[in-house]
Amino acid sequence: MSAHTQPQFAIASLSLGTNVYHDLPTKIRVASDLGYNGIEIFIPDFEAFVDEFRKGKHADMCTMPASSCSPVELDIVCAAAVYRLCNSLGLEIPLFQPLRNFENFHTQEEIDVALADAERWLRIMPALKCDLLLVCSNHIPRSHIITEDYPVEMYYEKQVDAFRQLGALAERYGVRIGYEPLSWGTVVDNWMQVWDIVKRVDRENVGVLLDSFNTLGNQYADPGQPSMIRKGQTLEGMLSNLEEMTRTIPAEKIFFYQIADAIRPAEVCVDDDNMPRRMKWSRACRVFPCEPPPLDDFMEYTFSDPENPPSGYWGFLPVVQMTTLLHRMGYRGWWSLEVFNKSLQESDKGCPERHGRRGIDGLRTLWDVVRTSGMVSCDSDVFFDTERAISASPTMSTPPLSTGSISDASDSFSSLGSDSEPEDVLLEAVDRAEMELKTKHN
Repeated sequence: MSAHTQPQFAIASLSLGTNVYHDLPTKIRVASDLGYNGIEIFIPDFEAFVDEFRKGKHADMCTMPASSCSPVELDIVCAAAVYRLCNSLGLEIPLFQPLRNFENFHTQEEIDVALADAERWLRIMPALKCDLLLVCSNHIPRSHIITEDYPVEMYYEKQVDAFRQLGALAERYGVRIGYEPLSWGTVVDNWMQVWDIVKRVDRENVGVLLDSFNTLGNQYADPGQPSMIRKGQTLEGMLSNLEEMTRTIPAEKIFFYQIADAIRPAEVCVDDDNMPRRMKWSRACRVFPCEPPPLDDFMEYTFSDPENPPSGYWGFLPVVQMTTLLHRMGYRGWWSLEVFNKSLQESDKGCPERHGRRGIDGLRTLWDVVRTSGMVSCDSDVFFDTERAISASPTMSTPPLSTGSISDASDSFSSLGSDSEPEDVLLEAVDRAEMELKTKHN
């Protein structure tokens, strides 16, 4: 793919509304109508679809009655039905996700149990015509598992062994494994650790899966700090880390890129036994990339500190800079949205379309910014004005959605907040946002 060719755009089915109110076929149709090239299938959404089919819904989509299927057959029949619908609408399924709890191994017996759990999903992926399974790191809700008797290097060795076996199992089904560090992982929480494990696994079908929120939300931001920036971190330091990443991981070993930004919570988040602060923040505060701030909250904007200038968008993470650097290093895979937010719990029929439209608009804006950042193509290499691409202009910060607490994120989602900004900057920001909105809706 040329440096000037628009990437394929996808969205996770979870980011089109909760399956409590919005079924998987509806979300697939919405994604197609809005112009996405693909849709990630969220395993809980697929499980809900299987359960609905078992209860008599979606009978027109499947070739066999549920009553005549074993549990294994039912999964495969439903996977084939999902593929047929996507294919008929011109959508690919680039990712099936997530496989959780594939870590913290002490014995081969524990690995065997985890492999058996993984195989349930691997065996249906050929029917989905999907060749990539996301495996994420995890929060392990108990006393920290790294001890003198079980040091971190031993933990990594077990992960390497387990992923080699998972890769071998996945190969039988024609599937690749993408390993993603979640920002709240108890042991594995950053790209350096994941790359170290993937490199040692040394299998062609095991690679890295990057997520802008989980990368930046761990290494740049910290909702436990009043500033919401990781203690001692700066934008310059974060960008140096990202540049190191692009020099360290070969582009072909980055199997997939998920994109989300985030807004600042109304109050500092704290860890508890079952939910780390970054998990609370993730579930409450993600937004789509390059979204303009709501006009009615402009008077709440504030400047960030000089070392961490605001992004100019609704979210405050340097998603544009990360995406630009990935494009510069030669990543030409999918750009796929994975956004969690309280608004996904909305029950009305318009919920999937509203979120999907915000997402596709954000991806198109992001691509416009990346492709116009001084880039030129020369023999498939990309050169661009790094300073222009990664510098942040002194524009507005993120606005509040309401005045509430993030402490209830484990039950639903939180409300969010911000501060104030000089009047001349506000007026300039209002003018710019109004122009963007007029252009978007004309």
